[in-house]
Amino acid sequence: MLGRALVAFIGLLAFPCLSWHASAEDAPPAMRAGEHRLPIQLRDGLIYIQAQVNGRRATLLVDTGAALTTFTLRAVPTLNTDSRITMNLAKGSVSASRLPVGFVIGDPDLPQRHCSFHQNAVVGNFKFLDADGIVGQDILARFQSVTFDFKNSILILEDR
Repeated sequence: MLGRALVAFIGLLAFPCLSWHASAEDAPPAMRAGEHRLPIQLRDGLIYIQAQVNGRRATLLVDTGAALTTFTLRAVPTLNTDSRITMNLAKGSVSASRLPVGFVIGDPDLPQRHCSFHQNAVVGNFKFLDADGIVGQDILARFQSVTFDFKNSILILEDR
């Protein structure tokens, strides 16, 4: 009898703690002015973000180790022979171009859930698994801070 009462008492003590702990931990930090919260997907250890590239829907990898933002020919189906460059990669070299590209990362329909860019980017016959391109340091360095909130699947970009 004492054993059942003790289990019931411990059970009652646990409920308020579990309830408080779960709600405080699940809530993402409040959004501040100048902050952009972009939804991300995590798959196979990689960070994917939805985008629009020259008006077309695309999926991009976020790669903090990539110096330049790069797109596949599937995302930007034109090569400019006047701006040809050679990209040396671990598995060989790829002929590419530097082209002006307009793109939006995040959800283009929601304010503060996307960021828009127009810049010269590398375009070539690249293979990026399921992605149409890579968001590199040339984009990420435009922000004061870049935070990956893995628990809430959000990329937080803070304006300078």
